[in-house]
Parts: sequence; C-alpha cells; structure tokens
Amino acid sequence: MYVLGIDGGGTRTTAVVADEFGNVYMHAVAGRSNPNTLTQEAFEEVLRSLLVDLKKQNDDVFRQLSLCYAGIAGVGESGRDEEVVTLLRKGLPPQTVVTVQNDAWNALYAGTLGKPGIVQIAGTGAITLGVNEEGKEARVGGWGYLFDDEGSGFYLGKHALKAIFRAYDGRGPETSLSNRFCKHFQIAHVPTIISKVYGNEHPRSVIAPLANIVVEEAQQGDAVALAITNEACKEMVHAIHTCHRTLFANNHATNIVLSGGVFSEGPFFIEKFRALSKVSLPSVTFELTKVPPVGGAVLAAFASEGIQVAEDFSARFNEQL
Repeated sequence: MYVLGIDGGGTRTTAVVADEFGNVYMHAVAGRSNPNTLTQEAFEEVLRSLLVDLKKQNDDVFRQLSLCYAGIAGVGESGRDEEVVTLLRKGLPPQTVVTVQNDAWNALYAGTLGKPGIVQIAGTGAITLGVNEEGKEARVGGWGYLFDDEGSGFYLGKHALKAIFRAYDGRGPETSLSNRFCKHFQIAHVPTIISKVYGNEHPRSVIAPLANIVVEEAQQGDAVALAITNEACKEMVHAIHTCHRTLFANNHATNIVLSGGVFSEGPFFIEKFRALSKVSLPSVTFELTKVPPVGGAVLAAFASEGIQVAEDFSARFNEQL
C-alpha cells in the first residue's frame, strides 16, 4: 500500500510517499505551510507545488495512493482542517483518503511508530499531546509564548536572559551564561544584548535558539543553568502527568516521546524526566523520535487504518530518506 505523509511547519513542508515496509518512493520539499501565517494564495501554492513535484517523480505510484496524512502547523486551533482536506483532494487521486491534523501528531507517531502514547514537544514553543488505545485525544499547553509554552526554547532562553541581567546588576548569582551569550552575540558587554534582542528579528526568534547554550552550560554544572533546566523539566513533566491522567491508568506502560530542538541532548533530559516521574508514573518510558516528523506522518496514515508496519520500517525508511 502506498501512502503520502506530509509534515508542514513554519519553516518548510516535507512530503514522502512510502509503503508499510519503509520503502520511500518520492520525497519533496516546499516552503512553509502554516495557514495562519500565509495568504490563502501562498498556502494553496505550497500544497499544489508539493503534489505536482511528487507526481512528476513517479506518476504510476502517485496514481495508486491510498492514504494521505498531513500534519500541518496551525491546523486544529484555527478550525481549517476541512479546508486543507479539500485543497489536498484537488491534487490527489480520487480514491485517496485524506486526514489533516496538527503537525504535533507527526512527532508522536515518529516516536511510537503509530501506536498510542504521549509526545512532549519542546522547540521554539512547547505542547503536550496524547492518544490512547480507544482513540481519545488530549492536549495540554502550547497556548503561546506570551503566557505559556513552559519548557520551550523561548522559555529557557528568556529565563537565562533574566538571570544574566540579574547577575550583571548584582541581584543574582554569577553564571557562565553571561560569557556564553556575549560570545554567541559577538559582543563585549552584557548590556549590548538588548540591541540584539530588540533588533530587526522578532525577539522570539532570537531568544529561542539560546536554549541550546543553557542546556550545554547545565551539563557543565553551572548552577543557574541547572536551575533553569530543572524548572523547565518540572513544568513539562507536570504537563505530561496531566495529559497522562486524562488518557491512561496510573500504571499504564505509556510511551512518552520527546521531540524538538530543546531535546538535542536527549539523554540529559530523559534522565531528569525519569527521576521526576519514577514515583507518580512508574511504568512510563521516555524516548526520542525514531524517524523524522514526515515519517511520523506516514506512520500516522497507516495507524488511521489500523495497519501494522514492518518491524524494520524505521531502519529502512531512515536509510532511504
């Protein structure tokens, strides 16, 4: 069976046609595809160009597509799911069953390989999503950087900036983050960071990438960076517990997937999450994604029809992609 998986985000949109054995037949990349940040014409053009590209690569396989699962940023909250379904159907064979969801679900299935579980996403923003064996879904957090998104890259970067300015004033302890941030921004003094944050780019785009520095310094033992990452982990585990309570029994052996740029140092976070959850959720397993998000979309397509993929799906998919 041939299925199309689409992963659409704020930077780019990726599409892959594959089968249940992990064989990849077509692979295409287009521009960003959040329908809430593009004009209608621009959004339609991204999807159209993506499908045209795939069709050119292998028209015979394209005409046999059975399923399409599109995980696209900004879909769900906006209520534009059916609109996106309609747009995709225009460029797909008539027999193709189309499902559209938020792109966060791609990350879940990229870790569980199509099975139920919970995903904790921490990139520029953060959100917790899950689904159980009965198909019940739950969402916690992800309501925007101004008042939510605890554990996100923006959250870590913002708290680190607060800490280095407090250290500069003498209101807080010294931290290695001060020198690291000055080096990152290629400046000599902490106050100059203000002009970098409030520059031409949106502050969120400047602050979120600082998270990787915070994690690195925490691993090196900086007390301030450790305190920030520890608090972020507590917030994310609280969200995971809330999601888990909605979907599963306390002793359920749930797979919890960690996805996003904040988790680039995966073992560091897995150890902290395990420690924070060993009493309250003793049977859960924390793990990283096994395939890229677009692979999660492919797996979600098969899961939507109850189709089991081959045991070596991940290895073959990753090798061919």
